[in-house]
Amino acid sequence: MAGLLIASAVTLPAAARPNAARPAAAHPAPASDNGQSVRPAMGWSSWSFVRRTPTEAKIKAQADALVATGLKDHGFVYVNLDDFWQKCDDNGFVVDSYGRWSVDPAKFPDGIKAVADHVHSKGLKFGFYVTPGIAKNAVTRNTPIEGTAYRAKDIADTSKPEKNYNCKNMYSIDYGKPGAQEFVNSWAKQFASWGVDYLKIDGVGSADIPDVRAWDTALRATGRPITYALSNNLPIANASTWRQLANSWRTQGDVECYCGSGANGSGYPLTDWSHVAGRFDSAASWQRYAGPGGWNDLDSLELGNGDQAGLTADQRRSHFTLWAMAASPLLLGTDLTHLDPVDKAMLTNDRLIGVDQDGVAAERLVKSGAGQVWSKKEKDGQYVVALFNTATSGSTSVRVDWSQVGFTGSGDVTDLWSGSHKGVIAGSYSATLRPGETRLIRVKAVDSSQAVGPQQAVGSPRTPAAAPGMAVAPYEYLGWGDPPAPASVMSATGVRWFTLAFVLSDGGCNPKWDGSRPLTGGDDQSKINAIRAAGGDVMVSVGGWSGAKLGEKCSSAAALAGAYQKVINAYRLKALDIDIENTEWSSATVRQRVVDALKIVKADNAGLTTVITFGATTSGPDSTGVDMIRRAADSGLANDVWCIMPFDFGGGATTMGTLTTRAMEGLKGRVKSAYGYGDAAAYAHIGLSSMNGRTDDSGERVRVADFRTMLAYARQHHIGRLTYWSVNRDRACGSGTGGDSCSGVPQQPYDFLKVFAQYTG
Repeated sequence: MAGLLIASAVTLPAAARPNAARPAAAHPAPASDNGQSVRPAMGWSSWSFVRRTPTEAKIKAQADALVATGLKDHGFVYVNLDDFWQKCDDNGFVVDSYGRWSVDPAKFPDGIKAVADHVHSKGLKFGFYVTPGIAKNAVTRNTPIEGTAYRAKDIADTSKPEKNYNCKNMYSIDYGKPGAQEFVNSWAKQFASWGVDYLKIDGVGSADIPDVRAWDTALRATGRPITYALSNNLPIANASTWRQLANSWRTQGDVECYCGSGANGSGYPLTDWSHVAGRFDSAASWQRYAGPGGWNDLDSLELGNGDQAGLTADQRRSHFTLWAMAASPLLLGTDLTHLDPVDKAMLTNDRLIGVDQDGVAAERLVKSGAGQVWSKKEKDGQYVVALFNTATSGSTSVRVDWSQVGFTGSGDVTDLWSGSHKGVIAGSYSATLRPGETRLIRVKAVDSSQAVGPQQAVGSPRTPAAAPGMAVAPYEYLGWGDPPAPASVMSATGVRWFTLAFVLSDGGCNPKWDGSRPLTGGDDQSKINAIRAAGGDVMVSVGGWSGAKLGEKCSSAAALAGAYQKVINAYRLKALDIDIENTEWSSATVRQRVVDALKIVKADNAGLTTVITFGATTSGPDSTGVDMIRRAADSGLANDVWCIMPFDFGGGATTMGTLTTRAMEGLKGRVKSAYGYGDAAAYAHIGLSSMNGRTDDSGERVRVADFRTMLAYARQHHIGRLTYWSVNRDRACGSGTGGDSCSGVPQQPYDFLKVFAQYTG
């Protein structure tokens, strides 16, 4: 923490001075305006179970089963025929007189329209499949393009093959050539005449954007309402384009494991947990692009055939829960003619279906080891929260504070899998979950003064007002500045948490207080024991401006993680603050080492809260800060709070409250952009650590009124941290002006902390 006052002011490097523009917040592009898929599609798809051997009889049987099992009545209405409906020869797809794929008459003797008619007769909708490009056989025969004077060779680019998973032998279409759009139009018109209600175009990548656009145009031109889906593993760099042109897009490769005993890995199992669990990260990254008219497609939902599908019952519930929280299309991949009764109960749970169909994609709030928490706010103001244990062995305790979800006080909780009412629960929600287990709840925020917890009867005395928690945790430096007794601070202000500074290197990769005092057995530990005895707790801050830094002295991420672990173990910490400054901050190597080390300790310490604290400009993080956030996001570090120190701006500013909120908005924009968070999640992952009174810059003052401005901002946005440097300084100076032990401005003891102590998350 740059709160060790020295005679001369700290000079910021040019890149850190307050001259950068505030980053623009990223917004997803408007959704397709084709009028389709206001809610995610629900139904069945042939690929997972039927795979390469679809037939007319099989598709009709699955359609019949959707009705007979009652799944149709719960919204599962699409019957989608995937790949391998076509006829092939040695040169690829057999084509009709206009160069379009021909139906395999051995599989579909009555043609596709007959299948679609049967599906429609059941009150269901029919889906179909194609890939970009034009078939080699069409080019070889130079077939005419329906309704035009052009032919296949006029539009084919034979130097560019197109991806295809079946007959191969597809060429790209040059959409700069006349007749190209007309060829796609003729194909779409044919599909519409057959009764297609949903079209999946597969094998799509960035190079296929012209095809995606052409098919969008063609489908609109048919005059038939057709839901338009893209597949698979589409690049997120083009997410705005997919959203503008289509109604859904596959965010990853296939969910199938291809590990069955049949040909090409067909048969049971259909999938495994690793293929499902791999969707958590992509769902978080793509979250902001989902909304009415366009959805992130996590691939088939492998529920329906019990354990033989490759997942335990707990894993299947988690599978369904993640898809629902992500508002993904729910397209079953199983054999519905042999529907497992346990799975049927899952699939007909309208509470789960409602979570998917609410039109909101959830944000990930917590990723700590195997524990994850996701949340969404629905249009009625209630919240849906999912807790997961993604591990394959060992139970995990997962916890979420209501402040992380988006409100404070208490919440009225209902379990959505069981439907049971859990009562009004104050402050937070937690569960110990079996490997692969989930907990899905609906929460309605209630007035905390009327909160009734699970052990508290209605009519009992009011719940006391919430005390400031970990989010406030003011810094106290036990090594200098006449530190006040923590118990006295707690009594005077109501705070319960402290951030104790600083742990440094003893010259090697070994942590000690100030680099010299042992972690255990000394006065520092006795102070921590006293805080806990008084009902409080601590996080420990590693780093600061001065002294030897562990990030530099430890030669690898593993070694640095080991040093952090020693601190965690010494005090059974629930939270760790990495205050990265000075030479640690300026080294890209050290910044990456810190990121990688924190990934290790978070994986090894379920539920550990990590805070990364660093300097900033009035516009938010400087270029180094932006790099740090991007490194962490790119490396998969789910850091809990990014905390800036909004002072030492270099200009003797007197409006520090306003400048701080401006810097915080810049930080929020950077964190939101790097992690793909929504606004609420981005605010929950940022914090500020101000400095009370006189700062290191001559003339710069942070006053109690500025703290009130910061408090109002924190309350408005529910930020993750609101603290300051330091308790040592929260008192008026005597005859001297020693900046390590007083604020340098007129005040009463703890005036600054009493403002921040009003923040409860």
